Amino acid sequence: MGLPPATCPMRTPALTDRERRLAKKLLLDGIAYQNVQQLINTGRTPTINPGRLAGSANWDVEAASDDEVSRYKYEKSLVDLKSGLSPIDDERIFRAREAMISAVQIFNSPSILFKIEIFPVLSQIAWTYLLHEYYDLKGISITDANGNSLLLSQILNREDCPLNTDVKKNLLAVKTLRDSVEHTMLSSVGRLYWPLFQANCLNFDQTIRKLFGENAGLEQTLSLSLQFGKMQLNQLAHLQKYDLSPAIEAIDQQISQAIEETGNEGPSYKFKVNYTFEKATKGDSHIVFTENNKESEKLSNILTKKVVGDELWPYKPTAVLQKINEACDANFTSHDHQLAWKKFGVRPRNKAKKPDDCKKDFCYYHAAHRDYTYSDKWVDFLINIANNPDELKALRGFDPKQK
Repeated sequence: MGLPPATCPMRTPALTDRERRLAKKLLLDGIAYQNVQQLINTGRTPTINPGRLAGSANWDVEAASDDEVSRYKYEKSLVDLKSGLSPIDDERIFRAREAMISAVQIFNSPSILFKIEIFPVLSQIAWTYLLHEYYDLKGISITDANGNSLLLSQILNREDCPLNTDVKKNLLAVKTLRDSVEHTMLSSVGRLYWPLFQANCLNFDQTIRKLFGENAGLEQTLSLSLQFGKMQLNQLAHLQKYDLSPAIEAIDQQISQAIEETGNEGPSYKFKVNYTFEKATKGDSHIVFTENNKESEKLSNILTKKVVGDELWPYKPTAVLQKINEACDANFTSHDHQLAWKKFGVRPRNKAKKPDDCKKDFCYYHAAHRDYTYSDKWVDFLINIANNPDELKALRGFDPKQK
């Protein structure tokens, strides 16, 4: 199983009874030790060392049959080597990933317009499998009094749900849309909801990596969607306007009421874009920003919003420590925090010539009062370290003078 020690129970480093029986059979058949070890270690966490196979001839177990060996080899052949996940041992996570991959691949197909109906259904299945596995591995029942599996909406209402508010709102919005498309002909391809779908994908990738390890993520599995034409913002605006059928407007109102939309939701609820600039000629550029009206007939209006640093990097060091220690029992200290930002190069050291040379995902320098604040992403990053004894030990053993 590809699951990290900080989040989920793991397979024992000792051989299981089944593995002992299979190993004994393979070794009796003359298969080399290193080949038996490699087969067992495929998709296994933690892996076993060669010493675990020593003395197999004296093991008090019956050797496996040829059919058992054939089945075992077949199961190992199904392991996804990139993620380390097995459709047998990690069935829910495997199915969750495939459901989300299917949702995205169908959505990105240029020949299919049934996108607004398909994506909500498959993505909700993916999230349900994901959260069922999370609770099951914690030993928490995922069935109700009638023996039925918990619905996604029921999980979102639990106090111990591991998702933040905006992610829950996004899932509830997509659920509301799914419930509506089951009974309503929309006469639309639903561009209005594509930002919801994009946020849903990003949330899924971040959540599966946080709960089940980096290898379980989909970021490197799915390629970018390509297009044949340059982006014309005025055309996109017209297309989106045409999409606003009465059915779409009614569902949009339904979603706003269902999630109690405030307008202050972050990008985890609905995907938002931040443009950065790269110098290019007008002919090579995809979007042109201009400060005059000389080419007004070609202009597209782009609204920008200045975001206060406190919204993106809201935590001072004491608040970072408080959130970490609320989330785990590692007794994370201010010294640990200093070691962390030094080890990972998150911000410059004291008296640096460029105090604002920070990793913007994690940290921001406020020139007005000459101090640093940190983001939610930095807090989550440190919580993962604090929850992993090996990583925490490595951090506390870091010598900042050597870097």
